[in-house]
Amino acid sequence: MTSPLFGKWKLEKNENFDEYMKKIGVNVALRKMGALASSTSEITDEGGNKVRINTQSTFKSTNRIFPIGEEIEEQRMDGQKVKTTTVWEGNNKLHQIQLWDDRKAVQDWTYEDGKLILRLECEGVVCTRINTRCQ
Repeated sequence: MTSPLFGKWKLEKNENFDEYMKKIGVNVALRKMGALASSTSEITDEGGNKVRINTQSTFKSTNRIFPIGEEIEEQRMDGQKVKTTTVWEGNNKLHQIQLWDDRKAVQDWTYEDGKLILRLECEGVVCTRINTRCQ
């Protein structure tokens, strides 16, 4: 599959990131560190209906392969264990649902106007992270 999401992206702007992290239960020390961190994310097609999302930051990093349409257990950057399901919505949007402790968060990775927009939502709190393609 080809997708404009594939490639390397640099975080340029956060909107409401601290409120979102608070809502999903991240402690104050990790929230402060996360707010200061710069990051890049690389999304690649791993074949076999799998997508890799490799996010590197000055604070914490993750490098995970998500089988499309299958629930996997993973550990978020804050240490919380979650069950994540990832699906394609067209070829320009990856939709992820994370479940833990009777709670739910949604992550939408969307290619829009030449940018990668990561929309995070939990219980009505929305964060938008705007990324530009790395050269």
